[in-house]
Amino acid sequence: MEKLKKFVKKNQVLLIAVCVCIAALTATFFAGGNLSDSKVQTASTASSISTTSADTETTSVSATEKITQSPTDSTKSNKDNKNKKDKKDNKNSEDKKNSKVSSQNSSSSSVEKSEKTEQVSGNSTSDKKKPSSSSNSSSKPNKKNDVQPTTQDKYKTDPVPSGKPKPVEPQEQETKDTNLYCTFTITCSTILNNIDDLDPEKIELVPKDGIIFKKQKIQFKEGESVFDVLKRVCMDNNIHMESSWTPMYNSAYIEGINNLYEFDCGSLSGWMYKVNEWFPNYGCSRYELKNGDDVVWCYTCDLGYDVGGGYATGE
Repeated sequence: MEKLKKFVKKNQVLLIAVCVCIAALTATFFAGGNLSDSKVQTASTASSISTTSADTETTSVSATEKITQSPTDSTKSNKDNKNKKDKKDNKNSEDKKNSKVSSQNSSSSSVEKSEKTEQVSGNSTSDKKKPSSSSNSSSKPNKKNDVQPTTQDKYKTDPVPSGKPKPVEPQEQETKDTNLYCTFTITCSTILNNIDDLDPEKIELVPKDGIIFKKQKIQFKEGESVFDVLKRVCMDNNIHMESSWTPMYNSAYIEGINNLYEFDCGSLSGWMYKVNEWFPNYGCSRYELKNGDDVVWCYTCDLGYDVGGGYATGE
């Protein structure tokens, strides 16, 4: 004990310093623990505050987003509802159309079935009434179409009816000194029935009876054509006549006689000729006259229908 006291006395200063250090360390230790706890608490408080603020911000942002998005969402929902409604309406309309179509098909099918039934019944009845095909073939011979295909010549002329003279080309015409006779007439009497359609300046040119050249016996040479005789008759009797050559038809075309031209009495008017009451289907330069022929030049106001020609020169 005495040794301890001596030691303490001897090292009193040192021991005091050690105690002070220990006390300081102890104080520091406790002070440091409390500081760390406060720091931890401060940090946790700060983190909770930041978390709370973050939550608040998130909440505000989400609320803002909700506020911002709510019109769009409502619009989208409205569009979706509208689309759903349109689809439903379309579906309903399609269902109605399909029902109509199906009803029409069913009605048409029923009609077709009834028609088929009637046809079958009619066929069975007709089969009962009609004899066999062999008896038909024996009793009723098959009739072939009598209409034969027409082929025009190089001058656009249809086949000449049987029994009528065929055209003679002017280039092949041969005249002889043999004297032959025909009767010749020029008339425009149809104009009298269509005087309102006549050019007013041409009324004085129409004879009261419509006869420009009365029927006379005319002498001609064998091989001459109707056109040859017309030229000579008009020249010998001072009757105006104008013609033009038409290469397509290899014939002269009579434009006017006695200054009465085509279209002077309507759009369907003009000159035509007939021989022995037949209107040839070719030009007057290609008709070779025969002894005793009766030639009439007549003015038509209706494409020949008013003079018996019917525009279709032929029978």
